Amino acid sequence: MVTYVCLGILFLYVIFKAIIYRSRLKRTPSPEQLNKLVISILRSSGQRDRE
Repeated sequence: MVTYVCLGILFLYVIFKAIIYRSRLKRTPSPEQLNKLVISILRSSGQRDRE
């Protein structure tokens, strides 16, 4: 009986971790978004250097 409880807890833990992984995966920016972000950062740092 204790084994089933441990297996149930382990199963819930794995499901919980999988849900967190999937939610983080959805929020990951695409390569195009990363390129735009890098370009905007480089442009803004270039403008600060000129001032």
